[in-house]
Amino acid sequence: MLQELYITNFVLIDKVTITLCERLNVFSGATGVGKSMVIGALNFILGGRATADLVRSGKEEATVIGKFFINDKSLLKQIQKVSDNSAMEEEVLLQRSIDTSGRSRCRINDIPVTVSTLKEIGDILVNIHGQHEHETLLHGMNQLYILDDFGGISPLREQFAEVYRQFTEKTIVRDTLKNNQQERGQKIDLYAFQIDEIDKAQLKAGEGEELEKERVLLSNAEKIFSTVSSCYSQLYESSDAILEKLKTVMRELQSVAKLDDTLQKIFDDSSQSAYQLEDMAFSLGKYRDGFNYDPQRLEYIEERLNTIRKLKSKYGTTVEEILSYRDEVAEKLKLLSGEGTTAEHLDAEIEMLTNALKQKGGELTKKRLATADQLAPLINKELHDLGIPHGRFCVQITSPFLPDNGEPQVFEAKRHGFDQVDFLISPNPGEDLKPLKKIASGGEISRVMLALKHQLAKVDKTPVLVFDEIDANIGGRMGEVIGEKLSSIARSHQVICITHLPQIASYADEQWKVNKLVKNGKTVSSIENLSKESRLEEIADMIRGSEKTDITRKQAQEMLRDAKRKVKK
Repeated sequence: MLQELYITNFVLIDKVTITLCERLNVFSGATGVGKSMVIGALNFILGGRATADLVRSGKEEATVIGKFFINDKSLLKQIQKVSDNSAMEEEVLLQRSIDTSGRSRCRINDIPVTVSTLKEIGDILVNIHGQHEHETLLHGMNQLYILDDFGGISPLREQFAEVYRQFTEKTIVRDTLKNNQQERGQKIDLYAFQIDEIDKAQLKAGEGEELEKERVLLSNAEKIFSTVSSCYSQLYESSDAILEKLKTVMRELQSVAKLDDTLQKIFDDSSQSAYQLEDMAFSLGKYRDGFNYDPQRLEYIEERLNTIRKLKSKYGTTVEEILSYRDEVAEKLKLLSGEGTTAEHLDAEIEMLTNALKQKGGELTKKRLATADQLAPLINKELHDLGIPHGRFCVQITSPFLPDNGEPQVFEAKRHGFDQVDFLISPNPGEDLKPLKKIASGGEISRVMLALKHQLAKVDKTPVLVFDEIDANIGGRMGEVIGEKLSSIARSHQVICITHLPQIASYADEQWKVNKLVKNGKTVSSIENLSKESRLEEIADMIRGSEKTDITRKQAQEMLRDAKRKVKK
């Protein structure tokens, strides 16, 4: 679970520490006060896209730290593997900072990592459902992924995708061998040159960032040494050193300090200051004496960075992408130039891969049909709960593996399998089932998405689920049902939710109010953990706004009481 979220200088947030509970956490507040900034900050430490405008105006750097506690050993092992740190324990600190130049720094338990590593770990720990996510439900491919997630079929789909990749690559190479021997030779030369160029560079992951830091230091070596030497001299070495002057002041002050308690305190403070200045002078002197500027090292770094920049312009935007490209090209070169690589040899391999595609494709279809039969009645029940009492939902699977469709042809395959998946719905009695995108209104799509989320959460291994304004396109009447379902999900997952509806907020185990105010001429978003009394006021605000009355407060009290009673059932 996410125990704490520390945010500083992030957009409109000055500094805040949010301590979360292990069940349902709700953030509320008026429109435009910055509720989604909390989700934005969380997405930031999970490796999401970041730009310099995240830094609060007038500040140098924005920082977000998330403290997670992992009590699931299998999840912990996944994180240890991704971070390449087998010693990592249950408490995991994810930290990310970005400065005004757009430079981002990531750490896990204070160890520097890449953004991609942070994102991989973030995907293991947190699943964020955005407020516009219902729109993606209209795309057929996303419907297929949802079905696979529910049925636990995704690993099999990935296996199929790998076989499909090999089949596609070997088919291209086979066709190249058959149709254009000259082109084959050119590709062999090109791939060999690219591999040699990358190998000669001897790249290491994260090398560019470390070299850039060292370059900045060495480029400013003269200024650094001069400044440190000057400061040390002014503090300690010069004839009118600050420390000597301070000691003179202290001697004079000591002669009268015992005559007045106030003067004694001032003398004691000056003594402390002298010790601190002596420590400072010692540290500066040590830094100066140990400072080593090597012009040849700077020249080497400049050349090295130039080499990396040239490779990035050809093969990828990061060192990791360049190395990945090198591995892909090496595989292609092996296929093109390996001993015994002939069109006939590849024909035999392609035949084996074709059989594997059909075998795994048939497995996928069988599992998807079974999962569709399992999912449909569950979604129908959810729709009834969500105010579509006569709604009917089913999953339509079109596949060459179905009876009477003949022998599946490999050209019908795609990287996800042979199947096409469509969610069908009939929201009203007497209507035929039709594709979701052709018949459903915005509110109906949102309810179908909520129904799917509720069911998917039951099989989701991700410990933290985040719902950003899940009440979009849904009226207040359904808020109570949604709140009840979120509370149900929170029995097995930690849930974080942004909402405008008091019916949903009333089910929270912990509630925070996000507010916007002007402080010293600058706009600031504050985040307040609500006590029992202030929570009642906030729920009343959510019901009627600033015009709330004692009747509104009674409604809020009754809403909280009802939610508590239903959760206990």
